[in-house]
Amino acid sequence: MSFTFITNGRVLDTETSTAPAADILINQGRIETVGPPGIAAPRDATVIDAAERLVIPGLINSHTHGHGSLYKGAGDRWTLELLLNAGPWLAGDRTLEHKYLEASLAAAEMLSKGCTAVFDLHVEIPAPSPEGLRADGRG
Repeated sequence: MSFTFITNGRVLDTETSTAPAADILINQGRIETVGPPGIAAPRDATVIDAAERLVIPGLINSHTHGHGSLYKGAGDRWTLELLLNAGPWLAGDRTLEHKYLEASLAAAEMLSKGCTAVFDLHVEIPAPSPEGLRADGRG
């Protein structure tokens, strides 16, 4: 069995909106126990010291750039500078349906990788619009 023990952290309790000190024992990737500091853990557990950290069990958070999902693979060998410079012609002139689809694709990719929450860093060329943000949020 593979155990991970997170200790010394403040663990968010969504029921009470508090973050008391607590330890978390994870067994083969699944949370087994969340309890007060000092709960027992197997000797061979991997220990993570979460001192001065807020721990949110079950939350795997990531961000994405949904506007890039429709042209994935178009510039896999580009440097970051080339990608940033190409952004306006790759993401420009998108319809609201495009914006919805690109956000949907990015969200599906994040979910398939185990994320439970995603923040899309939405980009619209030439400028963000309320309609574009709504299309992205629907996706």
